[in-house]
Amino acid sequence: MKETGKERFILTKAYEVAYALFRLAAPMPEKDFAESLRASGTAMLSAAAAEDYAAAGRSLRVVECLVKFGGDVGMIGTPNVDVMAREIFALDAAIAECKTVAKTDEVNVAEIFSKPEVVKRSAEPAIEPAPMRMEDFRAQPQPHPQPRQPSNDSAIRQSAILARIRQSGNCRMKDIQEMLPDTSERTIRYDLQTLVEQNLVERIGNAGPLVFYRASRVEQGMSAAPQGADSQ
Repeated sequence: MKETGKERFILTKAYEVAYALFRLAAPMPEKDFAESLRASGTAMLSAAAAEDYAAAGRSLRVVECLVKFGGDVGMIGTPNVDVMAREIFALDAAIAECKTVAKTDEVNVAEIFSKPEVVKRSAEPAIEPAPMRMEDFRAQPQPHPQPRQPSNDSAIRQSAILARIRQSGNCRMKDIQEMLPDTSERTIRYDLQTLVEQNLVERIGNAGPLVFYRASRVEQGMSAAPQGADSQ
């Protein structure tokens, strides 16, 4: 199977996160905690390399908890905790997107083959048709399968999330989940990360329930600008 750009991103990001965990664990005096960091990073990287995204997501949750705990007890510095939280969030969103990609529709090969003609029986002996040559077969028009139309579900969700953030000012994850009860948390995280990368939304806070989202200053300026005003 050909590797997609998203799969390459996941493997590269997983490698970077695992490597950073080993670097953080090296100088730690608490050897048991350092070994937990290394083990969780190795498990996450192995699952990502095998494209077992469910297992990679579970290991990434363990990594996220360990990094936050290490910051709270002073074994990992605050700047490193912030960097790790940002990279873990990006990797988690990419894994969620890969898990929710719809399967390709199965091709109906029956449409490719021509249908036999119904011949009425007669009293006269039937004449055997001449065998079809390859040149005759190539000359016949062949049906072409219609390409699938791309889904715009992501764009619709992201527009709805952005409208909610504009209306509320500050939005937490649980507020958006209440608005989209049929959408998984990881898909919502991916949509939020996309809005952040587009400079439409700002993420405030490091990790956990204290994180909230607000419209970026660029987005606020665009919303506040008068519509259709002529330049003087």
